[in-house]
Amino acid sequence: MCGRYVSPEEAAIERYWHIGARTPQRWLQACYNVAPTMTVPILRHDESGQLELLPARWGLIPTWWKQSTPPRFSFNARSEEAAGKPLWRHALRSTRCLMPAQGWYEWNETESVRNPAGREVHQPYFIHSPTDPIIAIAGLWSLWINPNGEPVLSCALLTRSAVPSIKLIHHRMPVVLAPENFEEWLSAATRSEALDDLIHHARDDFAGYRVSLRVNDTRNDSAALIDEAE
Repeated sequence: MCGRYVSPEEAAIERYWHIGARTPQRWLQACYNVAPTMTVPILRHDESGQLELLPARWGLIPTWWKQSTPPRFSFNARSEEAAGKPLWRHALRSTRCLMPAQGWYEWNETESVRNPAGREVHQPYFIHSPTDPIIAIAGLWSLWINPNGEPVLSCALLTRSAVPSIKLIHHRMPVVLAPENFEEWLSAATRSEALDDLIHHARDDFAGYRVSLRVNDTRNDSAALIDEAE
């Protein structure tokens, strides 16, 4: 499960994807402690096939959802199961996106430390690409109309088994796409077999290091959260 990550600022996303001219309004600050239900940036194709940057709720709400409250635990979709699950299958087939990130956090369940209150907790790690300051997580999006008639854009990220370099930290990780595969992932014309291949050949160039227990509290949000712990 990936339940926390670092989101870049809007200007960095625009520079990386060369979309500054199409997103003149600044709405997004960097967030070093993104948690489910927060508003996050996603990239998708607009109706003309151009790349657009939009704010979305992290926690997918399918279009057919009838309850007044969103589903729980809908922020991660297991890539091995998504095609067969009602919650994910339409979005995987038709509405895919990229979720820009600097990296993500995982808690090592085999490594315990004591928090300031003296209670044993799992050690958090920050996982990132040593060669790329921004990565693109494979995501799904959905547009839901809430009971008040308001549209809610939401998203979820896909996960896979962890690659060898970080497997000892956690057994799962996000599906992170290589830049040459961005357009194929976003294209509505891409068939399921090709999607499976993109997931199978996702990036594996990651490393992790210990970070402060301050990341455990979602109220903490600063660049110091990704500093390596002593």
